[in-house]
Amino acid sequence: MKRAVIILALAAAAPLFAQASETWLGLAPCELCLWQRWPYWAAAGLAALALLLPRQGGILLILAGLAALASGFLGGFHLGVEQGFWPS
Repeated sequence: MKRAVIILALAAAAPLFAQASETWLGLAPCELCLWQRWPYWAAAGLAALALLLPRQGGILLILAGLAALASGFLGGFHLGVEQGFWPS
């Protein structure tokens, strides 16, 4: 249960921080920035489900971790595009 709360908070914090940066700092996101947020929302949703369905919590948290890992892979690809290692 505690893990689900932590994962939910961290997974939701990342895209919310990005949105705040856009709103308050005037930063414009690129398409990859927007794509990178979807796995975070999926992880947050799965963690919320783990709180609501404790019997399935283990598998839901594993899926949430995989969603966060997917965002990490997207982030690595995004970094490569920004550094000019490959085209988007």
